[in-house]
Amino acid sequence: MSPITVTSVNRNVTISSGSPANAHATYTHTQASASSIWTITHNLNCFPSVTVVDSADSVVIGDVEYISANVVRVTFMAAFAGKAYLN
Repeated sequence: MSPITVTSVNRNVTISSGSPANAHATYTHTQASASSIWTITHNLNCFPSVTVVDSADSVVIGDVEYISANVVRVTFMAAFAGKAYLN
């Protein structure tokens, strides 16, 4: 297994072990204030899958729009707080 070299640290980004060619990054976004539109800057340089949960950890379905390889916008029918898991 090849080592991974960390050149910078960005909170909430996790790199799993493995070679750089197949390293897999994830990002957890915390939406502390209730909103019906979440704009998430993840800096993963890809178009990740998005799973959203509310404050009770129930999965919530929203409309996912990829603004760029580093930003995603998720729109919901009602405002709420919770977390988004990107991978």
